[in-house]
Amino acid sequence: MPDPTSLDLVSGAPAARQVLQDPFWATVLRRHDDVDLVVLPQEPPDRTEVPADEPTLDPDAAREELRARMAALWAALGLDAEPTHLDDVWFAGAAPGTLRWQGTATFDGLDPVVASGTLQRAQGLLDEADGWHVLAPPDGVPRVLAGRPARVGREDVQVLAPAPGRVVLRIRSALVVVGEAAVSEAIAGGER
Repeated sequence: MPDPTSLDLVSGAPAARQVLQDPFWATVLRRHDDVDLVVLPQEPPDRTEVPADEPTLDPDAAREELRARMAALWAALGLDAEPTHLDDVWFAGAAPGTLRWQGTATFDGLDPVVASGTLQRAQGLLDEADGWHVLAPPDGVPRVLAGRPARVGREDVQVLAPAPGRVVLRIRSALVVVGEAAVSEAIAGGER
């Protein structure tokens, strides 16, 4: 958060002109003339720093390890069958020379009791003691959303039951340091 004393605040007629010149805020103000509008300056994005001692990994080896971790998680959730659909992809990380992995496993044709039990097991398995922050929203698609900080970035897990007898497990890894050349190669290689 910027220091309030260092902000160059614009108010009065100059601020009103700036708002009226912006297509989005002008529309908001026109439709909601009963509100006061305050537009704050953008803050620069947080820079993700990779610790100097973070090892550089081979993307293929890291992918295999992440796939194995996902398979161990679905087994721990009581999903004994092989997924009906399985995919994973690398995408660019928030720091130079890093990637983030996302794996998705879909299980169809499950007993509806097993499918709903998966959500309960996910809540118990993704424990606060292990650093997970777990949400199970009461409305919408039945789901468990979990995230926790990692050494570099954060890890995220989603367990969804979008239909009776169907479970979708999605994992996003923390940042994986692979080096800049490997980032280009892994992203260009797409899904495997």
